Amino acid sequence: MTEFSTRRRSALEVFVCLCLVSLAYSFNIDLQHPVVFRGPDATFFGYSVLEHVHDNTRWIVVGAPRANSSFSSSVQSPGAVYKCRIRNNPEQRCTEMDLGRGQRESCGKTCQGDRNDEWMGVSLARQDKPNGKILACAHRWKNVYYESEYILPHGYCSVIPATLQGKSQPLIPCYEDHKKTYGEEHGSCQAGIAGVFTEELVIMGAPGSYYWTGTVKVFNMTSNTHYNLNQDNLSPRRYSYLGYAVTAGHFSSPNTIDVAAGAPQDSGVGKVSGFLQNLHHWFQMGSYFGSSLCAVDLNADGLSDLLVGAPMHSEIRDEGQVSVYLSSGNGVMEEVAILKGDNAYNAHFGECITSLGDIDEDGYQDVAIGAPKEDDYGGAVYIYHGDATVIVKKYSMRLSGRSINPTLQMFGQSISGNVDMDGNGYPALTLFAVACDRSRPVISVDISIFLPVSINITVPQCHEGPPHLNCFNVTVCMSFRGKHVPGHIELLYNLTADSDKRHKGLPPRVYFGNGGEQTVAVSQHFSLEINRQQCHQYTSFVRKEVKDVFAAIVFEAAYSLGKHFVDGHQDRDLPSLTPVLRWKKGEKIAAKNETWFEKNCLSEDCAADLSPWSSPGFMRNVSLNLTISNAGDDAYDTNIYFNFSREVHYINFLQREEKGISCMLVELDFLKCSIGFPFMRAQTKYHLSVLFDTSRLSGENETLLFLVHARSANPEHDSTLHDNTLELSIPLVHEVDTAITGVVSPTSFVYGNSVDRSRFVQLDDMECSFQPLNFTFQVINNGPSRLPGSTVDIRIPNRLAGNGADMFHIIDTQVSEGRGNCTRHRNPKPCTIPQDKESIFHTIFAFFTKSGRKVLDCDRPGRACLTISCSLSSQAKEEATSIDVRMLLNTEILQRDSSSVIQFVTRGHVQLDDRAVEVSTGLPEEISLVFEALHSQEPRGYVVGWIIAISLLVGILIFLLLAVLLWKMGFFRRHYREIIEAEKNRKDSDESWDWVQKSQ
Repeated sequence: MTEFSTRRRSALEVFVCLCLVSLAYSFNIDLQHPVVFRGPDATFFGYSVLEHVHDNTRWIVVGAPRANSSFSSSVQSPGAVYKCRIRNNPEQRCTEMDLGRGQRESCGKTCQGDRNDEWMGVSLARQDKPNGKILACAHRWKNVYYESEYILPHGYCSVIPATLQGKSQPLIPCYEDHKKTYGEEHGSCQAGIAGVFTEELVIMGAPGSYYWTGTVKVFNMTSNTHYNLNQDNLSPRRYSYLGYAVTAGHFSSPNTIDVAAGAPQDSGVGKVSGFLQNLHHWFQMGSYFGSSLCAVDLNADGLSDLLVGAPMHSEIRDEGQVSVYLSSGNGVMEEVAILKGDNAYNAHFGECITSLGDIDEDGYQDVAIGAPKEDDYGGAVYIYHGDATVIVKKYSMRLSGRSINPTLQMFGQSISGNVDMDGNGYPALTLFAVACDRSRPVISVDISIFLPVSINITVPQCHEGPPHLNCFNVTVCMSFRGKHVPGHIELLYNLTADSDKRHKGLPPRVYFGNGGEQTVAVSQHFSLEINRQQCHQYTSFVRKEVKDVFAAIVFEAAYSLGKHFVDGHQDRDLPSLTPVLRWKKGEKIAAKNETWFEKNCLSEDCAADLSPWSSPGFMRNVSLNLTISNAGDDAYDTNIYFNFSREVHYINFLQREEKGISCMLVELDFLKCSIGFPFMRAQTKYHLSVLFDTSRLSGENETLLFLVHARSANPEHDSTLHDNTLELSIPLVHEVDTAITGVVSPTSFVYGNSVDRSRFVQLDDMECSFQPLNFTFQVINNGPSRLPGSTVDIRIPNRLAGNGADMFHIIDTQVSEGRGNCTRHRNPKPCTIPQDKESIFHTIFAFFTKSGRKVLDCDRPGRACLTISCSLSSQAKEEATSIDVRMLLNTEILQRDSSSVIQFVTRGHVQLDDRAVEVSTGLPEEISLVFEALHSQEPRGYVVGWIIAISLLVGILIFLLLAVLLWKMGFFRRHYREIIEAEKNRKDSDESWDWVQKSQ
């Protein structure tokens, strides 16, 4: 069971002081006059501490569980309990108490005590009544009667008389005659590791019983009887360590004492059990939930609430935390808060929890929580205050061990409180160190701020200062009350005008005139005796052009404590302590009062009835012509708010007549116009025009929206609020200049029977040869606005004749970046071959009759075309969107045409969205793409042979026909010789000069 000692507290060489505090959040624990006690080295002096009062003599009782006892010199380190007197002890000595025990104690038929290393002083408790007795325990006390078989660590406690003298009453609650087995029942119970002393009950934790399942031992001082908790109601799990911590309180009813015990190892997470509902928690494994307990009535309802420590609860490592449970009676507990201190690394916050009593005199009990390993084992103690909601979750004070002594360790391992140690009427705080800190007197300050009932700003008048201003008097009075506050004190204060406006960062409406300078705050002090009041008076001025006349004008006086002056003789041992102001539980220490501006209202609630309406004017700019009417009382601080697009820019405003209207651009899209000063009169109408520049609209939105809202500082009835807001929506038309460009690839190709089929594309299971074609169209928005959307129609001539087969097969259509989609036209029969068979004569005829160029254009009437329609999304100015179309052309159909060249004219056209208009002088919205199909002129081989044969045959036939004709005409019957001779003779005759005609 050594584990209990080493895990519970790693005590080092320590000393005691009455009570030290760090500088953080110090409240009424005195930092300047601690009472410090020191004990022997290496004794764990201060491992437990207890405040005690008897016959007006105040003591600090200190446990030193590793000390050698001067009254039992032959016993090895049994531990000792020391008493330290507070007054009349200039050397601050502590003396060991004689508990009247020997080395080996006979305690029963089969009991023989062994005090070696028994750890006397491991826990201390005080009887809960005036002049109560003291309980001191040694949980490692052993019964060695069966030393040859078992050493039984029963544990031992002493009930010490209130005088701290005389023979103490021994308690060995776990001993039973003839029981000798270690671990079984109470053989190793180690009673006294924790203890509580009520008016008649001594309650001792025994975590080693039943194989470390644990239990609680109770001794009744009145009936002198022992009894246990009902084990059937407790955890059956071994190694739960029930009784590691114990407490007692009025959990069921204000007149009943109930016991609660912690079992920090139950199921590995911890539990609290006893005469109340079992408290479990969602803590992770090893958090040691239940290792410290404190019953205290935090909310003054007569029922004890419960604080449960889990010092090894971890977010990073062993920060620790404390759960606060509110008691509802009949043992029903509800978790209402989790306390974590500063949530410091390895702090073990919650290792010790102690009730302090009402240290701030607010009617609610307060508690101290130790974090002994915080600040690298320096330790800290946190002070929390009870209130009507159970507990204030923010601590008021942090006491640091390092502030006492830089070498101090494990400060806050043990704490004691709830006893007035110096007679000043306030409980003190004793801490493991050991230190006893006295509580300083708490004073309550009564402060009043006197103001006029109201201020009339419509009639400027001031008896002090400029006559055109309004002014009024402000008076501050202060006094204080408390207990044991001799002499007089200084109270410092800072008076702030219109404090609510100043806290919000707004300009205050009133100010103080201080030597000709304007200031919103003045600082002064009072020197007061208890229950004596003093006053100061100031003049405050109202600023010009105050617009907010409905909000209260709040004056705030924040105050603090100055010096404390004490007259007469001071107590040498315990001098008077400087008082502190009552803690406001996290609130600002200040007082407030308020006044109002007078308002000229006919109705009881001074309700206005504002109603704006507007008619827009259109140019390249927009003019909002606004009329605002007030059908109710005078409207104070009347404003019109305009919300609009950041693409619209405010230019100026115009008013028909001077009505005190002013406009201010608060943000780029927010305009505020103030209507009248200081108010807009009842039953009136004001007119103004607000001009906006719209030249920079991007066109991202379809409408231009203006939200107009009228509001005043007056209340307004719900029935009239509907017309305070006006929404103007102006449709926008997008002015754009679109253009379309495109390319086709290839621009020409050759087809025909003589062309190698490998130059074309063949589809699976199809005999046709296809020519691939790629079209790219690009739609460009040249602005000046955004194009909200458009449709591109692409038309391609698809047939040679009106009733012919479709030539094109679309493979894919894509719009760049997915910014649109195109309709897909699927050709169900992409491979169509004409069914008529060619004869040799048809082929020869076609060769000799082939025409020139044929043009296929969708703009020509009667032409069958394929149309691809693409819907495009919006385009910003200067943005382009591309459309890619991949298709195949069936060349088998082309080969049935007799043209040498077939020219295809493909047309693309852009159609704008209804929300856009085209610039009249812009670029064209159409484009034509042309590609040509060239028919190869070379006929097939067998056709060439037939052409030659037929040509020879035709030539022979023509020759024969000519010969017959010549024969028929007598060509072959003429006398050619006579004719030749006659012709010769004629020529000879022509050469003679004597020519005579022969016929004569």
